[in-house]
Amino acid sequence: MTSPRGHTLVDLGAYREPADGFHAQVERLRERGAGLVTSAATATDLALFHRQAREAGLRPPLITCSRRLTYPHTHTTPAPDVHGELADARVATLVYWSPGHPYRSSLDGTTCAELAHAYRQATGDGRLQPLGLAHALVETAHHALTVAADPTDRASVAQALAGTTLDTIAGTLDWTRGPTPNIALLPLVGGQWQHGPGGPRLAVVSNTALPDVPLTGELTPAW
Repeated sequence: MTSPRGHTLVDLGAYREPADGFHAQVERLRERGAGLVTSAATATDLALFHRQAREAGLRPPLITCSRRLTYPHTHTTPAPDVHGELADARVATLVYWSPGHPYRSSLDGTTCAELAHAYRQATGDGRLQPLGLAHALVETAHHALTVAADPTDRASVAQALAGTTLDTIAGTLDWTRGPTPNIALLPLVGGQWQHGPGGPRLAVVSNTALPDVPLTGELTPAW
């Protein structure tokens, strides 16, 4: 299948997680001359794919992945060496919240950078992207309970939520626009796992959809 931009999709099909290996997929990509690999694999599986692709001589200039690669290393995510491999591969992924986002909490004015710092001080771990969204949902709940005609009545709270537009630490959450009821959309910026002074880091490399988010790196081909 060829897209309007001229890209040809090579669908490798499904596999069971965790994967035992990707030799068949690597060989098919080699046969088709793939230059871009995109997936929703786990970090561990993607690192295994990259290792086997490198051994087989398959060197796509860009690998992209969503899902768990939005998270820095924590005690519940893959070991640091896995993220080191993904930094070697310069895997690109989406960024929906970071300490550099230009927003403040509607509750107390806390900035994104301050929230990330407070999280590290309290836990010893680096910030997670869902941190900003979780805080924003608390802000939304506080707002709805404050403006609802009867905060003890579920229907009243639901009605307040459905009419909420609120500036939060994750940006403006507009629950009135959709695309479907009870959905609020956020603009995304592009990130890439790169090596930094303190180890692998998720750099912001594209801010087209949100120019107020500062770039912290340049998109770099893997090879």
